[in-house]
Amino acid sequence: MDPNPQPRRWQRWLARFYHIRGRAHRRLGHLHGDREEYRRAVVDLTRAVELDPGFVQPLYDRALLLWRERFDNEQAIRDLTRVLQLDPDRAETWFMRGLARETGGDIEGSIADLERYLLEGEDPVWREISQEQIEALRSIPTAEERSER
Repeated sequence: MDPNPQPRRWQRWLARFYHIRGRAHRRLGHLHGDREEYRRAVVDLTRAVELDPGFVQPLYDRALLLWRERFDNEQAIRDLTRVLQLDPDRAETWFMRGLARETGGDIEGSIADLERYLLEGEDPVWREISQEQIEALRSIPTAEERSER
């Protein structure tokens, strides 16, 4: 039996439906500041991922929603890591995971991801932000340096 079976056509279509509906719920959450809409978005995006595990966009969208609106850095980082496993050339994922890691306190991981974005990413604004963040993160004393004081 195939450990990674391909979804059937109806599953792919239904995954796209849940992805679109999840994005709509997220948008409504933004417009109305409604956390229940964010919860609904997570449910729909999760359903899309379950129906078609290789469909990267709902996984990426769920990660951003979890990180930015639901403050669930750990799951967001897991989702972004999975996105990179499925599509390692998706440069913006390195940038987003770097910022999520920074928010979660993983300074070294954040620097590594932002440096990777600088190698692969082309967006000039995100490149500038990455460089500034790396400089700022490197200026933070490590736990060892703080204990020496």
